[in-house]
Amino acid sequence: MHPYGRRTRGDVSACCLAGSDGGTSMGISPVREQPDGHIKVDTPGSRGSGDEELNYVVGWAGSAVTGITIRDHGHTTEATIQDGRFTAWWPDGAITGTVTLHLADGSTRTVKGDTLD
Repeated sequence: MHPYGRRTRGDVSACCLAGSDGGTSMGISPVREQPDGHIKVDTPGSRGSGDEELNYVVGWAGSAVTGITIRDHGHTTEATIQDGRFTAWWPDGAITGTVTLHLADGSTRTVKGDTLD
């Protein structure tokens, strides 16, 4: 799978993930500004099963968030952040590990994945 792509046409946006054997896309909500240093999950989900399982999260990031690292199920995933949105995907299960926010002032903040809303 290739990292997320976002397409906007008028007021409608879509998130898509694609690979050599197909992909998935979904409509996503308009950007909602978040306080600096904070994120909010818009849409978590999964597709497929077994070795073909793909889990993802789409959300909004405050302007001071410069990076997001998700550590879960033995995987470390760096989210893509663009225009007030973030997204990430990984192979195994919902976010139950940790999410580290990297902030513009050089600091980090780590939260448990299952506390994100």
